Amino acid sequence: MMSRRSLVVVLGAAISAWLAGCATPRSGAAAAADDQTLPPPDKPGISVAALDRSADPCRDFYQFACGGWQKTHEIPPDKARWGNFDELAENNLTKLNTICQAAAAGKFAPEDRFGRKVGDFYAACMDEQGIEKTGLGDLQAEWARLESVTDTASLTAAVARLHADDVDALFGLGAMPDFKNSGQVIAWVVQGGLTLPDRDYYLKDDKKSAEIRGKYRAYLARMLQLAGLPAEQASGQAQAVFELERALAESHWTRTEARDPRRVYNPTDQAGLAKQCPRFDWSKYLQVLGIAGAEKFSVSTPKNLVRIDELLAKTPADTWRAYLRWRVLDEMAAARALPAAFVRERFNFVASNFTGAKEMEARWKHCTKLTDHLLGEALGQHFVRRYFPGDSKQRVLELIGNIQRAMQANLEVLAWMDEVTRKAALGKLGKIENKIGYPDKWRDYSAVAIERTSFLKSLLAATRFETRRQLDKIGKPVDRGEWHMTPPTVNAYYNPLQNEMVFPAGILQPVFYTRGANDAVNYGAIGFVMGHELTHGFDDQGRRFDADGNMTDWWSPAVGKEFEKRTACVEKQFSNYVAVDDLKLNGKLTLGENIADLGGLKLAFAAYQRSRRGRPAESQVAGFTPEQQFFLAAAQVWCSKMRPEEARRRVVVDPHSPPRWRVNGPLSNLPEFARAFGCQADAPMVRKERCQVW
Repeated sequence: MMSRRSLVVVLGAAISAWLAGCATPRSGAAAAADDQTLPPPDKPGISVAALDRSADPCRDFYQFACGGWQKTHEIPPDKARWGNFDELAENNLTKLNTICQAAAAGKFAPEDRFGRKVGDFYAACMDEQGIEKTGLGDLQAEWARLESVTDTASLTAAVARLHADDVDALFGLGAMPDFKNSGQVIAWVVQGGLTLPDRDYYLKDDKKSAEIRGKYRAYLARMLQLAGLPAEQASGQAQAVFELERALAESHWTRTEARDPRRVYNPTDQAGLAKQCPRFDWSKYLQVLGIAGAEKFSVSTPKNLVRIDELLAKTPADTWRAYLRWRVLDEMAAARALPAAFVRERFNFVASNFTGAKEMEARWKHCTKLTDHLLGEALGQHFVRRYFPGDSKQRVLELIGNIQRAMQANLEVLAWMDEVTRKAALGKLGKIENKIGYPDKWRDYSAVAIERTSFLKSLLAATRFETRRQLDKIGKPVDRGEWHMTPPTVNAYYNPLQNEMVFPAGILQPVFYTRGANDAVNYGAIGFVMGHELTHGFDDQGRRFDADGNMTDWWSPAVGKEFEKRTACVEKQFSNYVAVDDLKLNGKLTLGENIADLGGLKLAFAAYQRSRRGRPAESQVAGFTPEQQFFLAAAQVWCSKMRPEEARRRVVVDPHSPPRWRVNGPLSNLPEFARAFGCQADAPMVRKERCQVW
């Protein structure tokens, strides 16, 4: 489709997420029995068991806050990492599964308008026996549609059909606001079409990358053999597909380059697309997708279209067919819509090279996640009604308001900002919209035709519905009520194009939000999240957008230079941290998240202090002052472990720093932390070259 995965390049510049992302599911009968009961208040306090009291908090605060947790927790065999927020996500997944099971058994409330579709989709996904019988036939039927690709015209039509099915092939196309006119949705053409996680895996000449490329070609050949190709033919096609993908990768922006919204915004029209890539029939492509009348586009990577045009001129039709067949096969295997042999082969390749997971994720987890991904607001209505207490929303709004007031107070006295820029910054802050818990208007899934007896048909129906929903936005005003995450998601985001912060119900639970806990704990945990997202509006990307979400330069030249000087300090600091073995962080890639962590902690602490003025001091917990509880709560959100393979992958693809450095990095810049724990000036947790942006 317009692949939503391909849009990650542009979305990385437009929407910043806070995170990157075990119990046996209960029966449907149990889920139905207590459907109307709200959970009791959560137990207050930080986790004393997570502490390592032998560690010096002024030397390594992450070890002090989380060392005990690390000793007593192991990464589950089906996970690449495990931490407190992963546990929350897993708990939410279990809750969602009880809803899915009940719906599959026909047990859902009358207000669950699409409960039947949720249940049928989940049941179809869980039908492994049916997939074993029909999966290979389904694949061959999809492949048969690609046999007509003999020239550029037929290739164009085939790519359009695959994009309608959410298959990432050649490039991506999607709907997003215009960076210069944020109230209007336009079509975005973005780089895509790769199988490996990033362009660097195709291009870097280090030993590890070369090893992965060799394993990828072998894996690709094995998958083609499973699909019925003779060994020699499979090997030849695997090499051809790899070479085509590598040629595409050469024309992609790096993730660091793609962080600059000015670089990825290149407005044009249909004639402009034809000029950049004349051999591709854009008119036919847009007609097949049903958007022939689209007038305005933005091309995230112009050199990518130039390369595609070159490839169209010299790549034989049989290579294009092989490439498109592989993209279909890879997507179906990822969705687990193929027989088990394909799914195991894919898991083994991904786990051994990128995640380090020891076991495949249970089918019920996969199907529950997929249901949430494709029918998330239908599933989310039930989740919110059952698991999101009504008093949480008001309390969270109060917290956000206090953090925004702390930001206002900071902006009003910031010495390095002149009055013109200060006024614009305050104007942007004042127009931020907050969305809490769940949408005001739920999505309508009436047009989705789910077939309980066919997983592939149900999968295609759901993905085609989402494609159509996205395409129908093009040329229309932005729907400011839309959410880009489902309600049960353990995450949050700031969207500079709408100048909004969004906090789904899924994250508004312990360890992030703890009902009944000291304010210090909640300001340290969920307050940190809120301050982080708020700071994204003013990080190295967010600063490019004004109060209305338009990409404009509202900074005076001198203040802009001062901002860049301060962010250079942050980049330098984090570039010196080791992620795993001898591999250091990419300070440029992680800059925005590091700025947000630093600003988020400062704002949340200031908001907490302001909120306690004129009120009695909060109680100590386990001998810790309220101020110490704040910083412990902020750190213990990140108590976690990660497999080496996953740590290496994240250095390449993840704009967030590893958990240890998300704690020690920003805290070492904060005098408030040093005072709370009595750290001396020469302590490792007190930086000599202190970085401060906001």
